[in-house]
Amino acid sequence: MSLKTKNTLITMAVLSALILSVVGITYRSTQAIIEKTIDDHQLATTTDVSKTTELWLNQQMKILDATAASILLRGVGNNSETLDMLKMAMRAGHFSDVYIGLTSGVIIDGAGWTPPPGYDTRVRPWYKRAVEVQHTTFTRPYIDLTTMELVIALVTPLHVDGRFIGVMSADTVLDTLVENLMSVKVGESGYAFIIDEEGTILVHPNQEFVMKMKLQETQPSLSHELGKLQQSSLGTVAYRDQGNGRENILAYKRITNTDWFLCTTIPSVEAYELTRKTTALIAVEKVLVVLGVLALLTLVGGVGSGLVLFVFNRRFESTVQQHKQELTGISEDLQWNISKRKEVETSYQTLFLVANDAILLSKGLQYVECNEKAVEMFGFPRSEVIGMNMLDFSPEFQPNGRESLGMTKKIIEIANAGEQQFFEWTFLRSNGTEFAAEVGLKILRLDNQELTLSSIRDISKRVNAEKQLRQAQKMAAMGEMLGAIAHQWRQPLNTLSTYIASLQAAYHNDKINKDFVQKLTTEADSQIQFMSKTIDDFRHFFRPSKSKLPFDIVEAINSAVKLMQAQLKQSEIDLKIKYNTREPLVVYGYQSEFVHVLVNILANARDAIEDRFLQETREILRLIEIDVVSHGSEVIIHVKDYGCGIPDHLLTKVFDPYFTTKATLSGAGIGLYMAKIIVEKEMNGVLSAKNTNVGAQFTIILPKSEPTLNASREGA
Repeated sequence: MSLKTKNTLITMAVLSALILSVVGITYRSTQAIIEKTIDDHQLATTTDVSKTTELWLNQQMKILDATAASILLRGVGNNSETLDMLKMAMRAGHFSDVYIGLTSGVIIDGAGWTPPPGYDTRVRPWYKRAVEVQHTTFTRPYIDLTTMELVIALVTPLHVDGRFIGVMSADTVLDTLVENLMSVKVGESGYAFIIDEEGTILVHPNQEFVMKMKLQETQPSLSHELGKLQQSSLGTVAYRDQGNGRENILAYKRITNTDWFLCTTIPSVEAYELTRKTTALIAVEKVLVVLGVLALLTLVGGVGSGLVLFVFNRRFESTVQQHKQELTGISEDLQWNISKRKEVETSYQTLFLVANDAILLSKGLQYVECNEKAVEMFGFPRSEVIGMNMLDFSPEFQPNGRESLGMTKKIIEIANAGEQQFFEWTFLRSNGTEFAAEVGLKILRLDNQELTLSSIRDISKRVNAEKQLRQAQKMAAMGEMLGAIAHQWRQPLNTLSTYIASLQAAYHNDKINKDFVQKLTTEADSQIQFMSKTIDDFRHFFRPSKSKLPFDIVEAINSAVKLMQAQLKQSEIDLKIKYNTREPLVVYGYQSEFVHVLVNILANARDAIEDRFLQETREILRLIEIDVVSHGSEVIIHVKDYGCGIPDHLLTKVFDPYFTTKATLSGAGIGLYMAKIIVEKEMNGVLSAKNTNVGAQFTIILPKSEPTLNASREGA
């Protein structure tokens, strides 16, 4: 063999050895990338699942915090207001029980549970847990002995003016959390579960492990790995499954603000297969194996083959590096997109299913999707709700007398212009009964499709309560008006009695003639007409308006003054009305109900003046002033009295239901509450009260309406 040939073979051998080294290093790097990709994929899956759990826990805590804040505003006690709030929280959060443990050891239970003798809340674990952390948190899961279900107790400390008064706790069944975790798909045979810092299994597909076993007991190979959970809130570990001996990958993430860890586990073979389907790195690995074989053949083969392989390897190495960089960028983008999509889908699905309002999605007018609250609210199976439309759930006419069909077309027309709609609507349940609701409607355009999103909240209980309050207020006003009618009639009856008595005297004195009879009948008829007119005025007062209409505010004020005229005259109170304009001041609403508002305010002003007269020995000004102002697009009405005023600490309470400064027999405490509802809710105005240097002043601000009626100010 010539020296040239030997040199050539040596050169080829060195080159082949170098190629094999490069292939080996590249192959190892590819293996490391594959392992990192597998770990990242498992961590992304675990993080997505943990966010669902965190969202569920945060929602439950927010409901508990909102209930605690509402109860503290009303006053904590074993009373109907506190119990009603606890029961409302049970319904809102689907809690099995909501209760309060006071510092005295007494329990206030929303579910009506009666504690056994000697029961002391201060020694209960849930009470101690809230006292220890001093913020909203929850206890370890436990099996409820009554329902045999897995539950936790959410707890929060209660403070009033910085003073600790007790602990509020809510028991919630973990069925929703368990159901969500059991639905998680991790490869073909993988699954998700939850443990605490000590490894105790809290949620697991195998119910025999829950609260009975620790993870290190079911998988001894993980005994030395649990320390990683306490040192890091996110990571992966590899272990050999105790049952089948296969290598597995366990990914874990600490659930925010808890000592729980959400874990996913999957066989390494399946994780490798998932990665193979989503990345081209496996193909690169196989190519490198083939390349190594070729390099080995080249080492044994001829000089020509070695030279060709060397050149090919250089080119291939450059191409692989370029593709590797491209694949790394594509893989990162793909993982980010998948993570964001799962995060959005998980959040949407959770909020959609657990929302307390009915949520329906329609294409055109036909519903194509709905949540469980919609099924519960309308009483139809979900399969029937899908395919129906808003008119199928509506009566032919709405309470304002307008057709549901026409109103729906108008709402959709405005919504198509891009404006979100909020309105009240009357719906039908499956049993034919009607209920009032608040509706939010928005038209969206997704993936070149036009969809309508509707959110419906049942307000029938609130509407019925307001109707009962309004009726009670009207009955209270009726009592006062009957007294006013009696006072109005007293003088005409006395006059008629005098006329009748004069007949006897005229008869005995032979003075009954045509002129006497004519005068007597004319004046008697005048008195009777006055009494009849009084009845008509009060009858109109008690007749409710059937629908909202434009009306002149001055005409309403004059009607209220006429109804109160006799009572004010009896109390020797002057009434002055001042206007700053001669044009009609037209507003939109229920005229009869607005007259009720003015009568109630005037009656309160009269009582305030009477109270001041009884309290002071000096002479006082017995006067009520009504000042009507036109200000831009608003009408402002000031009703000022010269009475005793409103105590400053009660100014914020005068519009509360059942609050009154009068004696129990004098007032029901619902007049001003209903007045505020009529002005602010039904007429889009503002009703407020303040003290002046002479007494109290009530101010009503209403938006002007188009003057569609022939309102005249003459004689007002």
